[in-house]
Amino acid sequence: MATLEAAATVCNGTATWRALGTYVHLSTADASALEPARQIAMALLDDVDRTCSRFRKDSDLVRANAGAGSWVSVDPMLVKAVGAAVESAAQTDGLVDPTLGHALVAVGYDRDISLVLAETSDPAGISVPARAGAWRDIQRDPAGGLLVPRGSALDLGATCKAWAADLIVAAIGAQFDSTVVLSLGGDIAVAGPNGWPVAITETIDDPAGAEIVHLPYGGLATSSTAARRWVRDGVTRHHVIDPRTGEPTSGRWRTVTATGATCLAANTATTAAIVLGDRAISWLRERDIPARLVNTSGRIVRTQRWPEPEATS
Repeated sequence: MATLEAAATVCNGTATWRALGTYVHLSTADASALEPARQIAMALLDDVDRTCSRFRKDSDLVRANAGAGSWVSVDPMLVKAVGAAVESAAQTDGLVDPTLGHALVAVGYDRDISLVLAETSDPAGISVPARAGAWRDIQRDPAGGLLVPRGSALDLGATCKAWAADLIVAAIGAQFDSTVVLSLGGDIAVAGPNGWPVAITETIDDPAGAEIVHLPYGGLATSSTAARRWVRDGVTRHHVIDPRTGEPTSGRWRTVTATGATCLAANTATTAAIVLGDRAISWLRERDIPARLVNTSGRIVRTQRWPEPEATS
């Protein structure tokens, strides 16, 4: 099934590469700012991967998970990333839960997604629901310490890309007087005076029928059950886990896109909406979150403040 992706449209300066297991698309309104901006982005993405990856044996996150129940000395960047994940959990009453590491391994997401998709012989695992409220027991020392609750394992996949996108555009915006946009696997952050047009399409490589909206500031994010899917023992799995069951969500929405004051805020809303299923629209409306939802049959529903599409030539 095609996934809905949100991609920044190309302007004066554009660079594209891969990091964190996905694509990176960086554009600057001032072409002369592109190369130094790219260097900033690449350095920060390397730091995020080194500290926050669940798939690198040498990462700080893997060491913290291995030492669950005890304080582990880690890079302060991981502490900040975990803090962002805990904030998302608090804002959603645990619907976006960073303690789903064991649940993701149980459903087969135990390595980089390219390797998961290539493997067809692994047996299906037994679901591992997150302990209710375990995220509240995560302890952090801003100077560089982390305590993962005993019996838990952290996974920052629900928040880390969006948090990193915000971090990068803020760092670039602090140095250049140019509007900048970064799309990190479809999680988009914008900084600068003019905002940016964004194309919402069924696939990132096919602009036909794209819905173009203007993102004036902040972020836009998409969560989807149509991407990162694999089969184990004849059972189709995906990476969006309901923390209450430990199983991939099975609700009515295959894709949710939202805007927010930050990319992290937008991504928090989209992940929560996918988990909520039938309750998603009322949850989004109660919080006045602009969103675009696509159900499993392809029908599109928009909440009240979703930006009007721009005319295309």
